[in-house]
Amino acid sequence: MAAAGCITAVLPEHSRSSTDRYLAAEEKEAEKYMIATAKDLQAIKAAAHAQIEAETSMQEGIGMKRKAEDLLGPATKKHARKDGDEPDIEVDPDVFFAINYEKYTMMFRNNAIVDYATERINHTAGQVVKAFLDHGKAKMKNLREEDSPSASPIHIVNMIPSEMLTQDDIVLQPDPLDPNKKPGLQEVVRAYIMLLKTDQAGFVKSKDEMGANQFAINFAKLRDSMKRRVFEGIIREKYGVATCRIARILIEKGKLDESQVQKLAMLPPKEAREKLALLHTKGIVEIQEVPRSADRAPARTFFLWYVPLEKCYQELLVDAYRVILNLQQRKKEELKIRSRLLDKLSREDVIQNMDLLGEADKAELSQMQKVIQRLETSKKRMDDIVMIFRDF
Repeated sequence: MAAAGCITAVLPEHSRSSTDRYLAAEEKEAEKYMIATAKDLQAIKAAAHAQIEAETSMQEGIGMKRKAEDLLGPATKKHARKDGDEPDIEVDPDVFFAINYEKYTMMFRNNAIVDYATERINHTAGQVVKAFLDHGKAKMKNLREEDSPSASPIHIVNMIPSEMLTQDDIVLQPDPLDPNKKPGLQEVVRAYIMLLKTDQAGFVKSKDEMGANQFAINFAKLRDSMKRRVFEGIIREKYGVATCRIARILIEKGKLDESQVQKLAMLPPKEAREKLALLHTKGIVEIQEVPRSADRAPARTFFLWYVPLEKCYQELLVDAYRVILNLQQRKKEELKIRSRLLDKLSREDVIQNMDLLGEADKAELSQMQKVIQRLETSKKRMDDIVMIFRDF
C-alpha cells in the first residue's frame, strides 16, 4: 500500500496545514524583494507553489527502504529476485503512516470517467479511456491536474486485449484498394481516440507539445461535463424535458431575453414564460437588467435570463449533504423500530442457528435487509454526486 501511494508517511511538518506551509513559503520568498511589483508577486507565488510541490514529491518514498539482500546465501531460493526485477521494499517500522485520501479519490474519479465513457459511447471506448488512465497512473500526483500524462495509440494498443478491438463495434472507412481488408488494431484505437476527442464531453485532447500522436485525458473539460450531466439530469427528472432544454440553452448561449429563449426552445410564449418563472422560483435561473436609459424604466429595459452555474452547483452540493443526512436518520429509525429483532439476532444461539427464528421474524429480517440495502444504495449515489461536485 505504501509503494502504491495508498498510505503516506506522517511527518512533523504535517502538523501544519498545506495552506499554512504555502503562506510560510510565500513569506520567505517575499523577503528577497524590497519593493515587489505585480510581476514579482506572480514570481513569488509560483516559487512558493513549486517549493510545496517539491516537498510533496520528496515525501513519497519516505518510510520505505530496500530489503538487505543475502549475497552469500543459496542462489536457488524460492522467492529469489530475477534480473531486471525491482528490489524488494520493506516498510520502516519507525515511521507512522496515514491513509492517502487523495489517492483513493483519484481512483474513484478514474472509475467514474471510465463509466461515463462506457455509458456515452460503448464498452470499448471505456476501455480505451481506462488504458490512458492506467498508462499514466504512476505520474498522477493530485486531483487538480488539467490532463493526464500523454500516451500514443501504440501505447494504448499494447494495454488493451486484441480481441476487444476486433468486435466491430465501430465502423471505419474501408480501404479503397482492398475493401475486404480489416483495419489494424492501431487504426481502431486511433478511430476511438478521434471519437473521444470530438465528443461533446471532451474525453481526450491532443498534446502536440509532447510530440506527434500524443493524446491525454482532458480532466478540466470532463469536470464541467460531469457536473453538467448530473445538473441537467436532476432538472429533467424534477421539472421535465422542456424545462431542461431551456436550462441547457441558457447554459450554452449565455444571457438571452425571453423571446430568444422561446425561439431556440421552440415553445409557445406562454409555456416558455411559465417554465422560466419556475426555474427562477427554484433559483436555477436569474435575471440581469440592462437599462437603455438612466431612469431604468421597465419599458426601456432589457431583461436577460441566465444560469449561474457555480451558484447552482453549490446549492446542489448542499442539497446532497441534506439528502445524505436524511438517509442516515431514516436508517437509524428503521433499525430503532426493529430493536427487538436486532437483540434476538445478536444472541449466540441464533447466530449459530438461524432456524431458531420464527416465520414472522424471518419475514421482518428480509424486509429490513431490503430497506437497508435501498438506503445504502441511495447513499452511494449521493456520495458519487458529492465527489463530482466537491472533489473531482
